[in-house]
Amino acid sequence: MHHRHTIRTRLTTGLAAAAIAASSFAALSVGSGTAHAETVAPLERCWGISPNIVDQPYSTARLFVSGTGPGRVTAAVRDISSFWTFSGGYESVGRLDWHNLTNNRKGTAFNTAKIGLYVGGPTFALDTGPGKVRVTLSAVNRNALWAIPTTACSGTITVR
Repeated sequence: MHHRHTIRTRLTTGLAAAAIAASSFAALSVGSGTAHAETVAPLERCWGISPNIVDQPYSTARLFVSGTGPGRVTAAVRDISSFWTFSGGYESVGRLDWHNLTNNRKGTAFNTAKIGLYVGGPTFALDTGPGKVRVTLSAVNRNALWAIPTTACSGTITVR
């Protein structure tokens, strides 16, 4: 009996140590950056048709914004998807023009995203400086045959 109790105790102790080590590693791998909670910034509605024509339309009215440091954010489109996954979906070449209304800085960011069955879209890294920032999103959606532009949509994000 004593032998079985010792094995059980060692096994329990080993599993507990492994769990502590795994959680410590996970905490360390997250890092100590200056990330901020994600917010949703409303936009006017952008419209476009998929280059696959018989598909879900390109339609988004928001950006998912996360702070990455003082005066810097990522702004992501996550509302676009395609039924044409078996053919590789399509590419969405996004453009985000921005104007910081506080410091008058301006810029343009580009990103290309593969659009498939699961929602996604371009993600933009912005270094605008802190303040209210007016953004205008547009995209060109393309497949092997043609490229079709979307309408543009605008909104305001707050960068800290």
